[in-house]
Amino acid sequence: MEDVYISPKDIPTAQNYDVRTSSFFQDHEELPTPEEVRSRARTQYLSGKLWGWKGRRVTDGYNGRPVPAVFEEMNLFVKWGCEVEISEAQVLYVIRNNLGDSVPVPEIYGWRVDGDEKFLYMEVINGKTMEEQWAELEEDDRLRICSQLRTILENLRRLRQPLNQEFVGNIIRKNYREKALFLDSQSGTGPFTSVKSFHDWYIQQYKRMLSDPETVPEPYRAKLPDSSQITFTHGDLHRSNIILTPSEPRKVAAIIDWEQSVWLPAYWEDCKARWTASYSGEWVVDYLPLIIDHDENIREAWQYYTDPVGS
Repeated sequence: MEDVYISPKDIPTAQNYDVRTSSFFQDHEELPTPEEVRSRARTQYLSGKLWGWKGRRVTDGYNGRPVPAVFEEMNLFVKWGCEVEISEAQVLYVIRNNLGDSVPVPEIYGWRVDGDEKFLYMEVINGKTMEEQWAELEEDDRLRICSQLRTILENLRRLRQPLNQEFVGNIIRKNYREKALFLDSQSGTGPFTSVKSFHDWYIQQYKRMLSDPETVPEPYRAKLPDSSQITFTHGDLHRSNIILTPSEPRKVAAIIDWEQSVWLPAYWEDCKARWTASYSGEWVVDYLPLIIDHDENIREAWQYYTDPVGS
């Protein structure tokens, strides 16, 4: 399959946007309002219906990441809160409209901004997470799913930036906030016009915590390849973000939680996926290498700079 070139100018940037071509609008005229979303989420929280999410209650004040609202009658899932970003909806829009089913994601129906809170309206995905089902999966199932995930990531990397317009940053060329690092430790978050400038910023997050950063030796900087290709990256390929189909044979129904998805050096997907799991666990040792290529020298350098400021 051919590469697909994506420019920020091709992506809707309005604060309030309806994807009128989506399946939602074939049967419904309007998305629920933000207040209707809050009300539904509050009712579901009080009834104990949390849709697999931790019990983050809905308040009349600050709602960072409250429980989502689900409108089953509309096949509608709404992720919302002050810490939710519209860029996640824009990522889903780009993937769905350019890669189709080759990268299975929830269909995005639209988004809203109401005060400090953002609302992402998307398709309900039926199934359980790979994390929930892992122990009961047969080896053949595990290997088949890993093979499917490898193909999905290869398809994701068909998204490309126009020649001479490359950058490290989010999908609309805005700043990048890496949640592997304490947010308070981050400064000058781009976007970056080259991998080298991104690497220089990245190691500075570690050095700036020290009393005399310019005297700190750089034993690992050379292991971060400035020649790395910039690729579109999920950024949190944890088993809890992979939904499997409810019926046999098990396969990937969708990859969710695209809020960390940005343009990054190609090695980042592997390093971040390992960092979110046990380095010595079977997922990292036996299965992740089937999904993503691994370079231990790069991983060692990445961990050296990430762990001291990791969240």
